[in-house]
Amino acid sequence: MNDGRRKVLKAGVAVAATLGIPFVARAQSKPVKFAALLPLTGPFAFAGNAALEAFRDATEYVNEVKGGIGGRKLELLVEDTGYDVAKGTAAFSRIVSRESPDELLFVYGDSTGLSKALAPEVARLGLPYSATSFSSELADPKTYPTIFVLGPTYSDMMAGLLGEVRRRKRAAKIALVYSNSEFGKDPIPFAKAQAEKLGMQIVAEEVTPLSMPDATALALKLKQAGPDFVIMQGYVLTVEPLLVRAAKEQGLNATFMGTYYSAELALMQRGGPATNGFVVTYHNAYWYDSLIPAVEKIKQFRASKGRSISYKTTYYMGSWFVVDVLGEAFSRAAKAGKLTRAGVVESLNNMGDYNADGLIRSMKFVNHRLPYIKLYRANVQDGRFDAITDWITVG
Repeated sequence: MNDGRRKVLKAGVAVAATLGIPFVARAQSKPVKFAALLPLTGPFAFAGNAALEAFRDATEYVNEVKGGIGGRKLELLVEDTGYDVAKGTAAFSRIVSRESPDELLFVYGDSTGLSKALAPEVARLGLPYSATSFSSELADPKTYPTIFVLGPTYSDMMAGLLGEVRRRKRAAKIALVYSNSEFGKDPIPFAKAQAEKLGMQIVAEEVTPLSMPDATALALKLKQAGPDFVIMQGYVLTVEPLLVRAAKEQGLNATFMGTYYSAELALMQRGGPATNGFVVTYHNAYWYDSLIPAVEKIKQFRASKGRSISYKTTYYMGSWFVVDVLGEAFSRAAKAGKLTRAGVVESLNNMGDYNADGLIRSMKFVNHRLPYIKLYRANVQDGRFDAITDWITVG
């Protein structure tokens, strides 16, 4: 080392010592990393790419507006899964084998199927984890102490929908329509048991692919069953608009319902007038919810970057919420001197005072899920979902 460089380093160390700051640690501060395994291709690419945009925006926000994580940069790692469990598992394996455990502090998966496949390894690694999934099975802190469902489970959502059915018609006839996937099947046993408990009759149960080119045959089968309500699960607008429109054409007079991934304006844009009155569960904020502080914060940040502030989907809003929560959990762990995987789990378990500036009712977990929902109804004329309830705590 030459004399000039030695003098600079000595001066730096002296200044750092005077300020009580570890010079080497500051100069070589490691990033805090989280990985997102997203369906950027495949049947749900529409949602996956909207999520990616939010992940990138929110990561920038944490770094540039909030100053990172205890002085460390937040770094996003992204892998495309194509909504394929094998591909997602391989991506997870690459990331955890490549990244240091003291830097990689969270992984976010793309589906119920992938999450269930990864759950044992996630638990073994003590790795904090969540996903686009709201799987009932994963909301089990005894079995999966590091897995968090960042919202209500699909069973919680079903409970909310069936509660609305009961308010409208006590002895209702129900049709269940769901995809042949872990996503679709997850809450169906609960829905059947709950419907029976409430005195409702399941008159049809239809299992379909994740997407289909035409829903006329399915609509005819439902018409023969004569349900009062049709509850759909396990799609991301790949079937709902087609089925509602086909049902209208076939003269089926039933109220259609869906869970979180049906609660997007594209339902009305694709399904047209037939979707009017479609009831959904939702637990984040809509882009047009101008009274929610987080919504204005996001718009202002995007505007400062010269980015469009035109409508952003629920998939964007939900994904911004994820990064907001992670940034807060990481920061609290850092402040406590526990910026480790175990420290992040501890932090998440103690965030009941936080609501992400209105993006969620509360971060108070109950069995590692957030059992808070609102019900909304599609308003085609105004092109929006209108709330028909206040916050409901389910379960």
